[in-house]
Amino acid sequence: MNKKLALLIFILALFAVKMTAQDYKYGIYLGVNGCTMTLSDGLYYDDSEVLTQTIVQGADTTYHVSYATIEKASVSGMKPTFTIGGYYEKPISNNIGVQFHFIYANYGYNVKGTVIVPNVTDEFSAEYDYSGEMKMTNLCASIMLKFNASPELSIQAGITPSLCIRAQKNVKRGPLHKTLNYKSSDEYKPFNVCGTIGITYYFIDCFMFSLHANIGLVDVLKVKDPYLEDEHDRYGTVKYNYSSAKSTTTSVGLTVGYRF
Repeated sequence: MNKKLALLIFILALFAVKMTAQDYKYGIYLGVNGCTMTLSDGLYYDDSEVLTQTIVQGADTTYHVSYATIEKASVSGMKPTFTIGGYYEKPISNNIGVQFHFIYANYGYNVKGTVIVPNVTDEFSAEYDYSGEMKMTNLCASIMLKFNASPELSIQAGITPSLCIRAQKNVKRGPLHKTLNYKSSDEYKPFNVCGTIGITYYFIDCFMFSLHANIGLVDVLKVKDPYLEDEHDRYGTVKYNYSSAKSTTTSVGLTVGYRF
């Protein structure tokens, strides 16, 4: 992860150095970004509370530790979040150029459903409404080919690698309100790559309005099998079982900026 972060810092430094060239353009922008994550087989777990079931076999007592599934789960994209960035452009000809972007943005998802927690004796079960928001903060560095359709309008296409620097889930589960902070590599791969397309309109030459879409090219979900480190430990470590699931990201950003 440190190597990937160093790579992004290097790209940013290269971006700054290139500004000393004579035939360049650069700008800054800010706006909103709406994003969602899709999970191919729809498996979702409530990781805010560990479920422990006692198994008694003669004189031996073991424990099955797991997370309860979220039943009837409905998943939606995140609410629009703040994004900020800057770019450097190297013209190749009158109508074609190469752009390098450095962006701070977020992706994630919202999930709602019901959690049913059985008692170990099956004499009692509890049912809770569940809602959770997964939010991941990313540093992104794009490289895009730009085509000028007119002096005021341009089209861009390229790739956007990104690095997750923070992952946080806010959970409301019945009476429980909980914030879960993950290492960025706990459940999802911290490194992501998206294909990017966009359109930019220039107003009075220096002001710009941009609309960009990012389509995930990497399965960011880590496949994990559930296990209990010590079968006699009722608080053993739990991991998810996403045997065939794949998760990708999709986002749309709308920004306003200034070109120097």
